Amino acid sequence: MILAGLRTVFSRGGYLLLAICVGAAIFVLATWLPNARLAWQIGSSGSISFADKARILTALIGSIATNFTIFSAISTMAIAGLFGANVAAITFYVQPRWRHSRTAGPTQAATSLAGLLSGVAGVGCAACGTFAIGPVLTFMGAAGLVALLPFGGEEFSVLGVAMLASSLAMTARKIGASASCPNGSNPPPQSG
Repeated sequence: MILAGLRTVFSRGGYLLLAICVGAAIFVLATWLPNARLAWQIGSSGSISFADKARILTALIGSIATNFTIFSAISTMAIAGLFGANVAAITFYVQPRWRHSRTAGPTQAATSLAGLLSGVAGVGCAACGTFAIGPVLTFMGAAGLVALLPFGGEEFSVLGVAMLASSLAMTARKIGASASCPNGSNPPPQSG
């Protein structure tokens, strides 16, 4: 059922394009996150031309190779790809049902969002560790707890990947089941 659901969604170009665009946006944001202040200064500067802004901000994406450990780079790419796939699958599943029910797919949407937030909590650079968790734990007086974790907070990235994969599997199973429904009560969504 899961593979049938994934095939149903991603055999349609619009949903594949949606997944790629959302995944790419999440990936770019994740690579800019450790350099958020610099990215903001460059983006909001009036003295830098648009072409230079684009060139510099594009170069910051290369920080995936220098600021991230191999583990965090792979998990960042997985989180971005899985989140994009989740957005496309949930959109595919909910869109035709939206007219009939306003509550379709809340579990999958919540799991997907929780997976993204957990994954973002684990984003960081090789030198300074996780970007989001460090300041929060420091504020709470618990910064030393991250040091006690075996991977220094990258466990949150693994949790994010697991939650996003689970959400995608749940959504794909529902799509696969509705596509093969013999009584036609859940017709497959129209192409988008």
